[in-house]
Amino acid sequence: MRQSCGRKCLVDARGQRRMGRLIQADRRATLTEITTRYNRGMEQSICEATTRTTLRRMGYNSRRPHRVPLISTTNRKKRLQFARAH
Repeated sequence: MRQSCGRKCLVDARGQRRMGRLIQADRRATLTEITTRYNRGMEQSICEATTRTTLRRMGYNSRRPHRVPLISTTNRKKRLQFARAH
């Protein structure tokens, strides 16, 4: 039986912990920013696709914030009156 086959992962457990710290430091960072920050201190650089697969394996996925309309001043006043009344 073969012990291990296939290519070794460029990002090991230590690299995953490092990537997790990078994400926690800046949750709004793009994939390109995370990749460049990760590659700064490493001997072997990784590409964005490797970063994407590693992040998905770690349980992170991309989210975009909902665009909501701003509350007008008249509605703000009416809401405040309603809240004070109730």
